[in-house]
Amino acid sequence: MKVQLICGFLGAGKTTLLKNLVRESGPDTAILVNEFGELGIDGTLVSEGNNLNVVEMPSGCICCSLRESLVDAVREIMENFNPGQLIIEPSGIASPSSILLGLKGADFAEKLEFAPVIGVIDMTFFIEIIREDDIGNFFLDQLKNSDIVLLNKADLVSPEILEECRKAVMEINPSTLIIPTVYCQAEIPEAAVKGETVHYHYSPQFHAESFTFDGIVPRDKIAELLQNLKSGDYGNIYRAKGIIRTEDGPETFDYVNGQVNFGEIREADRNKLVFIGLEVNRSKIENAVKN
Repeated sequence: MKVQLICGFLGAGKTTLLKNLVRESGPDTAILVNEFGELGIDGTLVSEGNNLNVVEMPSGCICCSLRESLVDAVREIMENFNPGQLIIEPSGIASPSSILLGLKGADFAEKLEFAPVIGVIDMTFFIEIIREDDIGNFFLDQLKNSDIVLLNKADLVSPEILEECRKAVMEINPSTLIIPTVYCQAEIPEAAVKGETVHYHYSPQFHAESFTFDGIVPRDKIAELLQNLKSGDYGNIYRAKGIIRTEDGPETFDYVNGQVNFGEIREADRNKLVFIGLEVNRSKIENAVKN
C-alpha cells in the first residue's frame, strides 16, 4: 500500500490539498483524517461528492502519543478496505515524525511504500510564528521530514515575504522541493523520499472547543463572531472551522489568523463548529453563537 502523508500547521491548507489530491486519485484510495478535538469536520468535506473510503480519527493527539492509535487505524484500513493508496491528513498540531516512525516500526511496515511527504506552509504568518519556542519545534519537525513543501497562500503575501519564507524553509531543509501555491493547486512532481526521519518533541497547550446543535444559524452572526476572533476577546484562537445551517442553506466556514472564508456544501444535518487555540473561552463563544 502506498502511503501519502500531508502535514501542516492549523489552517495551512491541508484539507484543500487533500481535496485536490482526491480528485486525481483512483477508486482504490482511502483517506485517514486525524482531527484535533472531539468533532470531525474535514472528513465530511473530503468525502462529499466521492465514493472513497474516508476514516476519521477525532481527538487527534499531539506528538508521540499519536503513534499507537494511528498505527491501529492504518491496520484496520488495510484489513477492511485493502486500498492501493492511503492518504493521511493529521491534525494541524500532530507530529509528522511520530506518524512516520510509528508506521515504519509497525508489524506490517514491509507492506507499505512511502510517497514523498508534502508539507504545507501558510505564508501569511509563517515567519511570525516560527520564532515561537514550542511551535517552532513543530515547524522543525514538519520541514525536516517534508520532501515537498508548498508555500501556500501566495496570493496573500508580497514577493518579499514569499522569498523570506523560501529562505527560512531552505535553512531548515536545503534538500526539500519548494513550490509556491494558491489554494494548494500544483502539479506534484516526483521527488526523492528521505530515508531518515528526524523527530523534534513539542507540547503546545492547545485545546479545542466543539459545538453541535440543531436549527438555523444566521450567517451574519457567525461572520461577526469570526471577524472578532483576532481581538482576543474569545481567547487566543488560531483556527476555527465548521458546517452551519443558514437561512440560505448549508455552508462551511474557515478562520485562520484573521482570514475568514465561507463555502458551499450540499447538505448538513446539524450545525458543527470547532474553535482551536489557547485559553479558548467556551461560554463566550457559545453565547455569541446561540443568542
